[in-house]
Amino acid sequence: MNEPRHLLRAAIIWLIATVVCLAVAWFIGPQLASWGSIPAVASNRASDVDQVLGLFTLLSIPVFMMVVVFGGYAAFAFRSRGRPDGDGPGTRGHMPLQVTWVVISILLVVFLFGYGLYFYNQVQSVSASAQDPLVVKVNGEQWLWDYYYPQYGNISSTTLVLPVNRPVRFDITSSDVQHSFCIPAFAVKQDAVPGQTTHISATPTEMGTYEVRCAELCGVYHSYMETPVQVVSSNDFDSWVATLQSGESARISSQGNALAWMSQDADARSASIREGWVA
Repeated sequence: MNEPRHLLRAAIIWLIATVVCLAVAWFIGPQLASWGSIPAVASNRASDVDQVLGLFTLLSIPVFMMVVVFGGYAAFAFRSRGRPDGDGPGTRGHMPLQVTWVVISILLVVFLFGYGLYFYNQVQSVSASAQDPLVVKVNGEQWLWDYYYPQYGNISSTTLVLPVNRPVRFDITSSDVQHSFCIPAFAVKQDAVPGQTTHISATPTEMGTYEVRCAELCGVYHSYMETPVQVVSSNDFDSWVATLQSGESARISSQGNALAWMSQDADARSASIREGWVA
């Protein structure tokens, strides 16, 4: 058995497969959001998270391909012809190769952990130092979200409306069971815990309509616990606030938007729940 020959062949296959997969990930990755395969990037937080996940993905491809290629090559090249009638030949591990692989693995894990921790602290510090944040109090209940704006007379809505390019701090709680406040397009996900208030921040950077989901199983109608997020201009936000403060019902126009039905559905469920039943 010519072990150096097999090792060289497997290494060449691994190198080619890694380069191909990296190229595919590099060119296709940025298109996934436009294809709807992954959430849109609509906040500063989402942009930062997207960059970190992209780096982690690129670094994981060589490791993944090494496992696949070397495992597949070994299964093919050293397979038994027919039913074996005895034990295979004794083999010894290649100690320098094993030590090298363990050291590289440790260094890679330490780097990823350190970079991820640094990134997390950076995101938290940027959010904490944001100037003039819009405060939105979020209350989760079976099975909808309610939003309150304490800086504007504590007006409330079942549709989350936010001005573009203004930092937002979400103060999150729950009135019944534990929920998870999640806006995929903002890379926001924070538990809503009864009796406690949790916090998370983001700055919307793209106008449009997105969605809030509950990311934690919370009962029979968990899958219906979705409401729209509408990111609008500052002028439209001020007009929306003024309309609510006057006591009128206000809704940002979203003609042709596939998520528009959520607003009416959330309003209907909010009214019915307060009457003691679920529509």
